[in-house]
Amino acid sequence: MTETNVQSSGLGETFFKYRDYTPIPLILIVLFIAKPSVLTATLGTLVLTFGELFRIYSVAFIGSISRTRKESLGDQLITSGPFKWVRNPLYLGNFFIVLGLAIYSGVLWFCLLTIALFYLQYHFIVQYEEGLLEKKFGTEYGAYRASVPAWFPKSLPKLSELEWPESFNKSLKSEKRTLSAIAGMLILLILFS
Repeated sequence: MTETNVQSSGLGETFFKYRDYTPIPLILIVLFIAKPSVLTATLGTLVLTFGELFRIYSVAFIGSISRTRKESLGDQLITSGPFKWVRNPLYLGNFFIVLGLAIYSGVLWFCLLTIALFYLQYHFIVQYEEGLLEKKFGTEYGAYRASVPAWFPKSLPKLSELEWPESFNKSLKSEKRTLSAIAGMLILLILFS
């Protein structure tokens, strides 16, 4: 492993460990700069809601392992549900959540900053996680990685092709903190705007 890869891995591990807290500076900034219109507030809320619904759908397939801060990856490689279409559906959900927040603000430079910071952080997180997955699952993960794109599906699935979990109960329970954070964030945005 080269020195650059070791540094990237260390940065990815750090971002991974603190990923729940890295959006806090953006949230504080948006509270002071937001100038939402009815259009940006509505569109932002819709995008944010889509992101969280996509996370709930994804967690229904991967389970509570998605909440871990350690190198625990579970006992099997998850390739069903949204993991059949993209390798990082939870992070894609996160992207829509922070994009929704940025759109809500009604401030273009903040939208661009949010996208850039998200890319920077998750580029390193995904590199780190893929190293762990490759180490644990070997050629199985290599084949999965070669056939399933990281972020953008090769094509959007038809509704008849979507897999549905048996239940969303565990997923909703696992996402309770995220749902509370989103509700609190929207309330603060309304109060500060």
